[in-house]
Amino acid sequence: MAAVQSQSVIEKLEAINKKQEEQIQNLETKAIQLTNLYFVFQGVILSSISSASPVKCHNWWIPFCLSLIAALLNLVSVFGTIRYFLKCSEELDQNYEDAHQESVRQRMLDTIVHANGHVQFQSSQSEQEGDGNGPKPDPVKQRKRRVLCYAAMGLLLGFSCIILYGCKALLCDCDCTPKDKCVKLC
Repeated sequence: MAAVQSQSVIEKLEAINKKQEEQIQNLETKAIQLTNLYFVFQGVILSSISSASPVKCHNWWIPFCLSLIAALLNLVSVFGTIRYFLKCSEELDQNYEDAHQESVRQRMLDTIVHANGHVQFQSSQSEQEGDGNGPKPDPVKQRKRRVLCYAAMGLLLGFSCIILYGCKALLCDCDCTPKDKCVKLC
């Protein structure tokens, strides 16, 4: 009876894990698509102001505001997606640990020792400790994933700051001629 329940729990965990993996893949795809669209949009803004544009220095705020709005919307979307990705990844790690623990438990139930009419089996070390929380996923793996995600968000934020600076700098900085004389574009 316990072996059947254990097998049922393992099957449920495997089904949940499969759904979690699909969810994580969808979140990765969404983050990449959002980032690519953001790069394209910022590229359009920068190319429009860097070419022979009717926008002058005193109107630098127009492309800056467009770029700022795009940056804020994108950063909020990407940050939310990455945070949800991290949460789902950590839940998947925990599910894998739970499935592994249940698999170990089932193997132990298969080696039941009958003594004095009672069913007994040897418990694993984590069950003997009795912390009640179950096994924990690899903290190094989770920390590495968080660092990489936060680094990617930092790079995207840095890119946004450079683009915002470029919106003003391309319109208002000096344009050096071949004779090395700077002429204001204002």
